[in-house]
Amino acid sequence: MSTMTRDPMVSVMIPCLNEEGYIAGCLDSILASDYPKDRLEILVADGRSSDRTREIVAPYVTRHASVTLLDNPAGTTPAALNVAVRAASGDVIIRMDAHVTYPPEYIRRLVRGLEESGADNVGGVLETVPAEDTAVARAIAIGMSHRFGVGNSHFRVGSTKAREVDTVAFGCFRRDVFVRAGLFDEELIRNQDDEFNFRLISRGGRVLLLPEVSCRYFARRSLT
Repeated sequence: MSTMTRDPMVSVMIPCLNEEGYIAGCLDSILASDYPKDRLEILVADGRSSDRTREIVAPYVTRHASVTLLDNPAGTTPAALNVAVRAASGDVIIRMDAHVTYPPEYIRRLVRGLEESGADNVGGVLETVPAEDTAVARAIAIGMSHRFGVGNSHFRVGSTKAREVDTVAFGCFRRDVFVRAGLFDEELIRNQDDEFNFRLISRGGRVLLLPEVSCRYFARRSLT
C-alpha cells in the first residue's frame, strides 16, 4: 500500500455514450466539488455519441482547464475506462458515471476514506431515483434499490457501517491497483467493475464500502 500526500492529484474518469440528458448535470456537480480545483482533472471518455453529448461537453473543455474530452472509438464502457486510466495523471483515480449527480463533498470523502482505511478501492451508496415520472421508471428505481431486486448489493441498498465488499458502484482507486491488477476487461460490456474488483481482491486488495458517502443515480427509463 502506498501512502498518499495530502490532497493528492485526483483523476475523475467518466465513460459516456449518448448522455445528452445527463452529462451537463453530472459535470456541473463535479465542478462544484469542494476538492481543491488545482488537484482535480475530469476525463470524459466518449464513445462517439450520436446525440448532442460531445456538443454539450465542448464548452466545458473550453471554459475549464480541468476538463478533457477523450475519444473512445470502441464505444464500450470498459474501453472508455481504459482510455481514461491511460490518460490519467492522478495518484487517485475515481470512476464516476454520467447518469449521476454528486454532492460537493463526494470526492473529498472518498479520498479521505481511501487514505484512512488503507483500502485499495472505496465507494459509496447509490441513492437511486426514477429517470422520469412514469410508472415503469418508478418501478425500475424501486427494483434497483430494494433487496428483492438486487439482493445483498450493499452499494445499492445501503449499510449501517463501513464494510469490506466484493464490489462498489463507482470506485475510488489508488493508481497502483492498475499496475497490480491490470486494466478493465474489454470483453465484458457489463459488470466490468465486478470482474476488476474480483481480480483486485484475489491479489490481496481490499474494497471498502463507505455508507456515509452517497450520490444520486438516475435509473434507466425503460426495461429495454
